Amino acid sequence: MKRISILPGFVAVALACAATISAHAQDKVTLVISNSQWLDALRGEALWNAVKAYEKQAPNVELKALGIPSKDYGDRLMTEIGAGAGPDVAIIQEGVFYALADAGRLVDVSTATEGVTMNVTKDNGIVGGQTLGVPWQRAAYALIYNGKITEAAGAKVPASVDELIASAKAVQEKSPGAIGFTSRHQISDFSGFYMDFQSWAYGYGVNWVDSAGELTINTPEAVAAVTAFKKVYDAEIIPTGDDMPTQRTRFKEGQVGYSIDNSGGTLNIASGGALKGSDIYAAPLPFPNPGAHQQIYAAVNANSEHPDEAIAFLKWLVSPEGQAQLRKASGPDMLATDVPLDPDFVKANPWGKIFADVATESRSVLIPGYEMETTQIMRPVMEAVEEVLISGIDPAAALAKAQERVDGMF
Repeated sequence: MKRISILPGFVAVALACAATISAHAQDKVTLVISNSQWLDALRGEALWNAVKAYEKQAPNVELKALGIPSKDYGDRLMTEIGAGAGPDVAIIQEGVFYALADAGRLVDVSTATEGVTMNVTKDNGIVGGQTLGVPWQRAAYALIYNGKITEAAGAKVPASVDELIASAKAVQEKSPGAIGFTSRHQISDFSGFYMDFQSWAYGYGVNWVDSAGELTINTPEAVAAVTAFKKVYDAEIIPTGDDMPTQRTRFKEGQVGYSIDNSGGTLNIASGGALKGSDIYAAPLPFPNPGAHQQIYAAVNANSEHPDEAIAFLKWLVSPEGQAQLRKASGPDMLATDVPLDPDFVKANPWGKIFADVATESRSVLIPGYEMETTQIMRPVMEAVEEVLISGIDPAAALAKAQERVDGMF
């Protein structure tokens, strides 16, 4: 009887302890995840829904989205995180990622990738031997075109800059009011402008650094790239003065013949507009060499009060389930693992496969060996490009000035 009388007391205590532990384990944790893409029409909602699937795996975790416009994103994150605040998880372009890594503001997330076979997109996420970010998406650049108005104009798919100009003019002549070609072309959108221009530079064989590690701005290849861009700019096929969101909206409305854009931007154009994804096509860039890509990483803020939960989220993100969820909303973007494109997506979006193909040979927008200083280096370069476009200064002279400024920095 004594034993019986003791057991209920023990059980009660054990149950109370278990309840306490359970209640503690089930305490709600809120993870704030920042991303400029959350603000993208339709695509942003799809990406967020993919991420929110994690809450089914971790019912004690609530994910909260922090959307920041892309033009403000890097500066705001650097300011907030530098001040000891910011989101728990930041989804960031490579340039911002390296800046935060250099400042020691990111957590080592190597445990999130244990046992995961990732592709080459992981490489730049490892800094100083530490895994400071897991790949979110890689968005390569390609030439896209509106199948309807280019076919109506009898325009060929351009394989060179001269052919691009001819085809764009044919579209404008056949469809009054149509825009031949869209491209970023203003220093006011510096981050987007320099990343887009890297495809022109790489396409003409530019290496901004030589084998000895010296920065090489004023080279024949760079002069050729700037000259080609100036030729397109002067051909009156670009809506000068329009920012990129406006140009993408015009493409979405079926008013544009050709554009050079990345896979993420093209997915945005193909989502929910008057122009269906099935009427958009893609081709390799009309340059002699492959172009660039934008690499985005998911990283954990060193200021997070829940780093373990944030790393657990990243571990799910690179798992087969997480990658399958992300694939549904990422179109043809290259992901952390080689998860194949959705056949239904490819069928509805004939442009998609080209992006997946070119992503395997494209180059990072960051300068090798100068990843953390790339934006600082590219500022005088892009100011030189804009000076060529607007003032008509000789490209070699403009790049010589840029070389002097860069030499003065390093």
